[in-house]
Amino acid sequence: MTSFIKNAIFITSLLATSTAFAADPHWTYDEEWDNLSNATAPTKATDFPYAECGLGQKQSPIDLGAAKAVTSTNALKPTYKSEALTVVNNGHSIKVNVPATTKSVLSIGSEQYTLLQYHVHAPSEHVVGGKIYAAEIHFVHGTPDGKLAVVGVLVDAPATAKANVEFQNLLNVAPKNTTDAPALTANPAKLLPSTSKFYLYSGSLTTPPCTEGVNWYVLQKPIQITPAQLTTFETLYSGNARAAQALNGRQVLAK
Repeated sequence: MTSFIKNAIFITSLLATSTAFAADPHWTYDEEWDNLSNATAPTKATDFPYAECGLGQKQSPIDLGAAKAVTSTNALKPTYKSEALTVVNNGHSIKVNVPATTKSVLSIGSEQYTLLQYHVHAPSEHVVGGKIYAAEIHFVHGTPDGKLAVVGVLVDAPATAKANVEFQNLLNVAPKNTTDAPALTANPAKLLPSTSKFYLYSGSLTTPPCTEGVNWYVLQKPIQITPAQLTTFETLYSGNARAAQALNGRQVLAK
Protein backbone atom coordinates (compact mmCIF):
# COMPACT_ATOMS: atom_id res chain seq x y z
CA MET A 1 0.00 0.00 0.00
CA THR A 2 1.49 3.35 -1.00
CA SER A 3 2.16 6.14 1.50
CA PHE A 4 -0.42 8.27 -0.29
CA ILE A 5 -3.19 5.69 0.19
CA LYS A 6 -2.22 5.14 3.81
CA ASN A 7 -2.42 8.86 4.50
CA ALA A 8 -5.77 9.11 2.75
CA ILE A 9 -7.17 6.30 4.90
CA PHE A 10 -5.81 7.97 8.04
CA ILE A 11 -7.35 11.35 7.23
CA THR A 12 -10.66 9.68 6.35
CA SER A 13 -10.57 7.93 9.71
CA LEU A 14 -10.04 11.24 11.46
CA LEU A 15 -12.99 12.79 9.64
CA ALA A 16 -15.19 9.85 10.58
CA THR A 17 -14.13 10.19 14.20
CA SER A 18 -14.99 13.89 14.16
CA THR A 19 -18.45 13.03 12.89
CA ALA A 20 -18.94 10.42 15.59
CA PHE A 21 -17.97 12.90 18.27
CA ALA A 22 -20.45 15.49 16.98
CA ALA A 23 -23.14 14.29 19.42
CA ASP A 24 -20.82 14.26 22.41
CA PRO A 25 -21.48 16.77 25.19
CA HIS A 26 -20.39 20.38 24.92
CA TRP A 27 -17.56 21.17 27.34
CA THR A 28 -15.79 24.15 28.85
CA TYR A 29 -12.65 24.56 30.93
CA ASP A 30 -14.77 25.16 34.03
CA GLU A 31 -16.24 21.64 34.19
CA GLU A 32 -15.26 18.14 35.29
CA TRP A 33 -15.17 16.55 31.86
CA ASP A 34 -15.48 12.93 32.98
CA ASN A 35 -18.95 13.67 34.43
CA LEU A 36 -20.41 15.15 31.25
CA SER A 37 -23.11 13.21 29.42
CA ASN A 38 -25.75 13.91 26.80
CA ALA A 39 -27.96 11.14 28.18
CA THR A 40 -31.02 12.30 30.12
CA ALA A 41 -30.51 9.54 32.71
CA PRO A 42 -27.01 8.14 32.16
CA THR A 43 -26.71 4.52 33.31
CA LYS A 44 -23.83 2.94 31.37
CA ALA A 45 -20.18 3.68 30.71
CA THR A 46 -20.77 4.74 27.12
CA ASP A 47 -23.03 7.56 28.39
CA PHE A 48 -19.84 9.27 29.60
CA PRO A 49 -17.68 9.75 26.49
CA TYR A 50 -15.06 11.77 28.38
CA ALA A 51 -14.60 9.30 31.24
CA GLU A 52 -10.92 8.86 30.42
CA CYS A 53 -10.33 12.49 31.41
CA GLY A 54 -10.94 11.44 35.02
CA LEU A 55 -10.06 7.75 35.03
CA GLY A 56 -6.93 7.84 32.88
CA GLN A 57 -3.58 7.35 34.58
CA LYS A 58 -1.45 8.96 31.85
CA GLN A 59 -3.12 12.33 31.40
CA SER A 60 -1.69 15.57 30.03
CA PRO A 61 -0.48 18.19 30.65
CA ILE A 62 2.00 17.69 33.50
CA ASP A 63 4.68 19.54 35.45
CA LEU A 64 7.95 18.76 33.66
CA GLY A 65 10.16 19.93 36.50
CA ALA A 66 11.10 16.43 37.73
CA ALA A 67 12.43 15.31 34.34
CA LYS A 68 15.40 12.92 34.35
CA ALA A 69 18.27 14.07 32.13
CA VAL A 70 19.33 11.67 29.38
CA THR A 71 21.93 12.00 26.65
CA SER A 72 20.71 9.37 24.21
CA THR A 73 17.25 9.47 22.64
CA ASN A 74 15.87 9.86 19.14
CA ALA A 75 16.23 13.37 17.77
CA LEU A 76 13.27 15.44 16.57
CA LYS A 77 13.53 16.38 12.90
CA PRO A 78 10.60 18.53 11.78
CA THR A 79 10.48 19.21 8.05
CA TYR A 80 7.65 21.65 7.55
CA LYS A 81 6.73 23.33 4.27
CA SER A 82 5.22 26.69 3.41
CA GLU A 83 1.71 26.03 2.13
CA ALA A 84 -1.92 27.16 2.16
CA LEU A 85 -3.45 26.47 5.58
CA THR A 86 -6.92 27.03 7.04
CA VAL A 87 -7.48 28.89 10.31
CA VAL A 88 -10.56 28.11 12.41
CA ASN A 89 -12.01 29.09 15.76
CA ASN A 90 -13.24 25.76 17.13
CA GLY A 91 -14.87 27.21 20.24
CA HIS A 92 -11.90 26.28 22.42
CA SER A 93 -8.87 27.69 20.62
CA ILE A 94 -7.52 29.11 17.38
CA LYS A 95 -6.52 26.11 15.29
CA VAL A 96 -4.60 25.94 12.03
CA ASN A 97 -5.55 22.97 9.86
CA VAL A 98 -2.99 21.49 7.50
CA PRO A 99 -4.19 20.05 4.15
CA ALA A 100 -4.29 16.28 3.73
CA THR A 101 -1.84 16.65 0.84
CA THR A 102 0.82 18.23 3.06
CA LYS A 103 4.47 17.25 2.88
CA SER A 104 5.12 18.67 6.37
CA VAL A 105 6.40 15.86 8.55
CA LEU A 106 8.12 15.14 11.86
CA SER A 107 10.76 12.40 11.88
CA ILE A 108 11.57 10.67 15.18
CA GLY A 109 14.09 7.90 14.70
CA SER A 110 12.77 5.65 11.95
CA GLU A 111 9.16 6.86 12.32
CA GLN A 112 7.62 9.67 10.32
CA TYR A 113 4.55 11.61 11.48
CA THR A 114 2.47 13.91 9.29
CA LEU A 115 1.59 17.37 10.64
CA LEU A 116 -2.20 17.52 11.05
CA GLN A 117 -2.82 20.82 12.82
CA TYR A 118 -1.53 23.26 15.41
CA HIS A 119 -3.33 25.40 17.98
CA VAL A 120 -2.69 27.82 20.84
CA HIS A 121 -3.38 27.72 24.59
CA ALA A 122 -3.03 30.72 26.93
CA PRO A 123 -1.59 30.32 29.48
CA SER A 124 0.63 27.30 28.89
CA GLU A 125 -0.70 23.87 29.77
CA HIS A 126 2.66 22.31 30.62
CA VAL A 127 4.54 23.87 33.51
CA VAL A 128 8.18 23.52 34.48
CA GLY A 129 8.88 23.34 38.18
CA GLY A 130 5.65 25.22 38.80
CA LYS A 131 6.42 27.93 36.23
CA ILE A 132 3.51 28.75 33.95
CA TYR A 133 4.36 30.32 30.59
CA ALA A 134 2.31 32.96 28.79
CA ALA A 135 1.10 30.52 26.14
CA GLU A 136 1.80 27.20 24.46
CA ILE A 137 1.48 26.03 20.87
CA HIS A 138 0.73 22.37 20.16
CA PHE A 139 1.79 20.85 16.84
CA VAL A 140 -0.23 17.64 16.41
CA HIS A 141 1.16 14.87 14.20
CA GLY A 142 -0.14 11.45 13.22
CA THR A 143 0.78 8.27 11.40
CA PRO A 144 -1.42 6.18 9.09
CA ASP A 145 -1.85 3.57 11.83
CA GLY A 146 -3.15 6.12 14.34
CA LYS A 147 -0.09 7.01 16.43
CA LEU A 148 0.01 10.57 17.71
CA ALA A 149 3.00 12.77 18.53
CA VAL A 150 2.56 16.31 19.81
CA VAL A 151 5.33 18.90 19.91
CA GLY A 152 4.69 21.55 22.55
CA VAL A 153 6.24 25.01 22.17
CA LEU A 154 6.28 27.16 25.29
CA VAL A 155 5.76 30.90 24.75
CA ASP A 156 7.15 33.80 26.77
CA ALA A 157 5.86 37.38 26.50
CA PRO A 158 8.46 39.61 28.17
CA ALA A 159 8.32 43.40 27.92
CA THR A 160 11.58 43.32 25.94
CA ALA A 161 10.29 40.96 23.26
CA LYS A 162 10.17 41.94 19.61
CA ALA A 163 7.05 41.24 17.61
CA ASN A 164 6.88 37.65 16.41
CA VAL A 165 6.10 38.00 12.71
CA GLU A 166 4.75 34.47 12.20
CA PHE A 167 2.53 34.66 15.28
CA GLN A 168 1.27 38.05 14.13
CA ASN A 169 0.36 36.60 10.73
CA LEU A 170 -1.83 34.09 12.56
CA LEU A 171 -3.39 36.79 14.74
CA ASN A 172 -4.18 38.90 11.66
CA VAL A 173 -6.56 36.25 10.29
CA ALA A 174 -7.73 34.53 13.49
CA PRO A 175 -11.54 34.39 13.25
CA LYS A 176 -13.66 35.74 16.09
CA ASN A 177 -16.47 33.27 15.35
CA THR A 178 -16.75 29.56 14.65
CA THR A 179 -18.10 29.93 11.13
CA ASP A 180 -15.29 31.70 9.29
CA ALA A 181 -12.26 29.76 8.04
CA PRO A 182 -9.77 32.17 6.47
CA ALA A 183 -6.75 30.99 4.51
CA LEU A 184 -3.19 31.50 5.70
CA THR A 185 -0.07 30.76 3.72
CA ALA A 186 2.67 30.01 6.22
CA ASN A 187 5.53 27.74 7.16
CA PRO A 188 4.85 26.38 10.68
CA ALA A 189 8.59 25.88 11.17
CA LYS A 190 8.88 29.62 11.76
CA LEU A 191 7.05 29.12 15.08
CA LEU A 192 9.59 26.56 16.29
CA PRO A 193 12.64 27.30 18.45
CA SER A 194 15.57 24.87 18.52
CA THR A 195 14.37 21.27 18.71
CA SER A 196 17.67 19.92 20.06
CA LYS A 197 16.55 19.94 23.71
CA PHE A 198 13.13 18.72 24.78
CA TYR A 199 11.09 16.94 27.44
CA LEU A 200 9.65 13.55 26.53
CA TYR A 201 6.86 11.55 28.15
CA SER A 202 3.76 9.45 27.45
CA GLY A 203 0.47 11.28 27.95
CA SER A 204 -2.89 12.15 26.42
CA LEU A 205 -4.83 14.72 24.49
CA THR A 206 -5.33 17.74 26.77
CA THR A 207 -8.96 18.21 25.72
CA PRO A 208 -11.90 15.76 25.64
CA PRO A 209 -11.95 12.86 25.06
CA CYS A 210 -8.46 12.98 26.71
CA THR A 211 -7.33 9.92 24.74
CA GLU A 212 -4.11 8.42 26.08
CA GLY A 213 -1.21 6.94 24.11
CA VAL A 214 0.09 10.32 22.91
CA ASN A 215 3.85 10.81 22.70
CA TRP A 216 4.69 14.28 23.99
CA TYR A 217 7.78 16.31 23.09
CA VAL A 218 7.85 19.70 24.81
CA LEU A 219 10.71 21.88 23.59
CA GLN A 220 12.87 23.31 26.36
CA LYS A 221 13.59 26.64 24.66
CA PRO A 222 10.54 28.94 24.49
CA ILE A 223 9.74 31.36 21.71
CA GLN A 224 8.80 34.97 22.42
CA ILE A 225 5.86 37.17 21.51
CA THR A 226 5.14 40.68 22.73
CA PRO A 227 2.74 41.45 25.58
CA ALA A 228 0.53 43.18 23.01
CA GLN A 229 0.40 40.04 20.87
CA LEU A 230 -0.51 37.98 23.92
CA THR A 231 -3.28 40.45 24.79
CA THR A 232 -4.64 40.23 21.25
CA PHE A 233 -4.83 36.45 21.48
CA GLU A 234 -6.44 36.67 24.92
CA THR A 235 -9.27 38.77 23.51
CA LEU A 236 -10.19 35.55 21.66
CA TYR A 237 -9.18 32.96 24.26
CA SER A 238 -7.86 33.29 27.78
CA GLY A 239 -7.70 30.45 30.28
CA ASN A 240 -8.06 27.73 27.63
CA ALA A 241 -5.57 25.55 29.47
CA ARG A 242 -6.03 22.34 31.42
CA ALA A 243 -4.32 22.13 34.81
CA ALA A 244 -1.27 19.91 35.28
CA GLN A 245 -2.24 16.28 35.91
CA ALA A 246 -0.72 13.67 38.24
CA LEU A 247 2.33 11.78 36.98
CA ASN A 248 1.13 8.48 38.49
CA GLY A 249 4.60 7.00 38.34
CA ARG A 250 5.41 8.04 34.81
CA GLN A 251 8.97 8.81 33.82
CA VAL A 252 9.68 12.18 32.27
CA LEU A 253 12.92 12.56 30.33
CA ALA A 254 14.87 15.67 29.38
CA LYS A 255 17.31 15.61 26.49
